[in-house]
Amino acid sequence: MPSLKISASVGRNGVNKVKDVVKTKRRLVALGFKWIIPVGKRADGKMGPETIRAIQLFQAIKNGFDIVANLKNDGRIDPGGDTHLWLQATNAPRWIRMPAGTVSEGYVNDEVADTSDNHDFGTDWLANTLRATGAAYKASFLKANPRASVLRVNDTSMPRGGDTPDHAGHETGLVCDVFLPRRDGGAGGIVVTHPKYDRAAMRAMLKAFLAQPLADRVLLNDSVLVSEGLCRPAAGHENHAHLEIKPPLRK
Repeated sequence: MPSLKISASVGRNGVNKVKDVVKTKRRLVALGFKWIIPVGKRADGKMGPETIRAIQLFQAIKNGFDIVANLKNDGRIDPGGDTHLWLQATNAPRWIRMPAGTVSEGYVNDEVADTSDNHDFGTDWLANTLRATGAAYKASFLKANPRASVLRVNDTSMPRGGDTPDHAGHETGLVCDVFLPRRDGGAGGIVVTHPKYDRAAMRAMLKAFLAQPLADRVLLNDSVLVSEGLCRPAAGHENHAHLEIKPPLRK
């Protein structure tokens, strides 16, 4: 288990002893929250707004929230508290640029190649779940239907998480969207009532996702798949599926 010994509280309204702040910053950077220390600089003992915001983002992730602005994400780390324990966990969430994926893996992250926005960051928890989902979808459906669409991922989170103008959530790297598969092997540009919508492929994708240990829920306005218990209806989800994961048990 990674060690993070702090003698007093760190963060918003914390005691913020210099050595404790330095240790905390180093641990956050090691987990991918690198923006709290300027490039070429070393961790200092000052507790600034960016570090507090990174703590809040980390808290939102381990709490399983899709938004950062929740009172439970208070930006404070208390010795022996849940945030402190999660920072020391062997499976602490890592903030990463999401993998691109490949056709051979059964999924492709279209966001990585999209230069029109910047929603290609998230947690390693989600990245690992998508890899496993792609592999399961390939084994259960693509092998028998090689011309079907692979899982096409879009819109995870911004580089530093937090608010995004494109979504009410998608702030903590626990959520992504998936384009609707088409019968011609492509994806996107249609709604669930379109004749080219490949419901069989979508069904297989959702089953592959929901079989993963961290899968939480799917939002999609496909009444057939809703009736099968594979998704829930939600406003604005006629042209894509919304996949959410939950935190693992802390180790």
